[in-house]
Amino acid sequence: MYNSYFGFLESPFSVTPDPRFFYTNRVYQEAYANLRYGIEARKGFIVITGEVGTGKTTLLRKLMRNSEGTIHSVFIFNTHVNFNELLRAILGDLGLATAGKDRLMMVEELNDYLIEQLKRGHIVSVLIDEAQNLSDEALEGLRLLSNLETDREKLLQIVLMGQPELKPKLDQPSLRQLKQRVALQCRLAPLKDEEVGPYIDFRLQAVGYEGEELFHPDAVQEIAVYSKGIPRLINIICDNTLLNAYAGSQKIVSADMVREVGRDLRLGSEVQVTEAEPSPTALVSKTEPETLVREVPNQALQHKVRRVARAGGWTFLVILAVASMIGPQDFFSIAERRLEVFKHNLNQWVVLLTNQAAVSQEVKAKVENAEAEPKWKEQRARIPYGSTIYKIASDVYGSNAALGMNLIKEFNPQIEDLHWVAAGQELLLPPLTRETLLRKQPDGSYRLIVASFPSLTGADDYARRLGNKGYQVMITQQWVSHDLLLHRVEIDRLKNLEEANQTWEAGLKNEWFVFVGSPRRGDQLSRTNITP
Repeated sequence: MYNSYFGFLESPFSVTPDPRFFYTNRVYQEAYANLRYGIEARKGFIVITGEVGTGKTTLLRKLMRNSEGTIHSVFIFNTHVNFNELLRAILGDLGLATAGKDRLMMVEELNDYLIEQLKRGHIVSVLIDEAQNLSDEALEGLRLLSNLETDREKLLQIVLMGQPELKPKLDQPSLRQLKQRVALQCRLAPLKDEEVGPYIDFRLQAVGYEGEELFHPDAVQEIAVYSKGIPRLINIICDNTLLNAYAGSQKIVSADMVREVGRDLRLGSEVQVTEAEPSPTALVSKTEPETLVREVPNQALQHKVRRVARAGGWTFLVILAVASMIGPQDFFSIAERRLEVFKHNLNQWVVLLTNQAAVSQEVKAKVENAEAEPKWKEQRARIPYGSTIYKIASDVYGSNAALGMNLIKEFNPQIEDLHWVAAGQELLLPPLTRETLLRKQPDGSYRLIVASFPSLTGADDYARRLGNKGYQVMITQQWVSHDLLLHRVEIDRLKNLEEANQTWEAGLKNEWFVFVGSPRRGDQLSRTNITP
């Protein structure tokens, strides 16, 4: 949209993992050098960790792009698999047959291939992105693959690239043998404040920009504050501020523009689900009051609509004044650009649409299993341009954004990946009520969904604490996007409806779960019993 206005050959701040935009400072150069050295020296296991958005995938793609022709790389990005599935993916990527072969036969096939490549002087590497999501069974299987070796060197080089949760996972006693085999390990840290400016300049130069300085020094400082040095967030902030500058016919991004975008994107005020492990939301003591007061989503929406309406009145008066002072051609040119930024900023709030489309039979059956008609009205959100499912889940479900995303994915089976959604698409927003969280099982027992976590560690801790209260707890996993696996905690084997209702009431009384907001108009958690 703004590329020609600023003289860019292409968008400089795309969030796709394009290796052309790989920024090298000391930390990133060290990580890249470790990867190259570990693979070329046949060291076996290499582990690299980093926060969400620090460029881990970009680093792997740069490695593959710059690898010698004698290095054969297998890139694994779907880590929600068991070891057999992982092994089949590796062999398939190498062009080896897997049909009709069991694990032993596939390992033998791989071993023969690796020996052949060794004789030719070639190296085979397996690059696993989002490795923190691998099961213990899959990790143990990878350890066994590392036993494919000669007397002097490893036949298979394995790179585990993951979020910080990968390190404590490898620290588990059950995986100590794998950890001992890690030859190289490093961490991708966010950029320092003084590196944000050079990073922005590097991205601009990469798209052929040779003009004057686009970002005021004060704006760069604000970008460093709001992004916390995370390259992906820097890109998002820069993209939005350039759009605002284009809409306002400005050639320089100011600090005020950055602060406006930071507020709009709620950066610095919300903990993102995928970036940090939350403390268990259940088990919150009554003696610890919340420090933040949240509006119920519909109240927040009404407040924002009133604010927009007030602003609209003043805007209309200003438009009349401006139109009287400038020519009509200039006026409509400015108005067109303002319209673009207005449409772009629609992603700052969610429009709830009630009673629009019928719920699918598959979804409806899930809530009808509680032997009662659903007591909640269908609530839907239309996805504005530039918005995200996490943003919607945060606005609607508050501190339960992870559970909200889990349910949104379940109740909207037409969406395969919550990170890939189209503007204008509608979502069914299930409320956090007994009707949606209590599920009847085929054997007549009941199961109660109580929380979801982005990390298995958080889910395990939460389940263990509930288990100490005498409940049978299970953890189920669901991929809601290509890079986000949620771990749902459920109380299982509630014998009958009476016990299920008692467990629900106990949960409310003892605050196992703290539901902040729901997409039901003017309503909170219902305490009415479900009756057969």
